[in-house]
Amino acid sequence: MAQFNIRNVELVWRGLTLSGFASSKVEVAQGEASSVTTVFGIAGESINVPNPKRNWTIRSSFHVFSLSYSILEQDNLNHVEDTLIVRDLNSGTTDIFTKCVISSIGNKRDGNERVVTWSAPLRNAR
Repeated sequence: MAQFNIRNVELVWRGLTLSGFASSKVEVAQGEASSVTTVFGIAGESINVPNPKRNWTIRSSFHVFSLSYSILEQDNLNHVEDTLIVRDLNSGTTDIFTKCVISSIGNKRDGNERVVTWSAPLRNAR
C-alpha cells in the first residue's frame, strides 16, 4: 500500500482538482488476488491472462463542509464512473485510474470528516 502526504499529492476527479482533505494521507492499494490467472485448454496447453477481479482501491478523507465532498457525495449517489488521477508532486509521477467509481463513503470518524473510497480495475491503462 502506498501512502501519499496530501501536501505532496494532487487528486483530480472528473477534471476537478479535489481539496478539503481531512487527514494527512491518501492511500493507494491493490487487491491481494494474483495479477494473472492461468487458463488451461483441452489439450493441456495454458496461457496466463490478467485477473479481472484484482482492482485498485484509493482512500482519502474529506471535511464534510468542503466543496469537493459535496460533489463526491452526489457522484456516489449517481453511480458516476470516470477517471481519477493521482499526481505525486515530489517525484512527478502520475497514476491514472480509469473506469473508477466511488465504492463507498464511510461513516463519520468524528463530526467533521468522511472517508471516500474509489475502486478502479485499471491503472495506467493496464
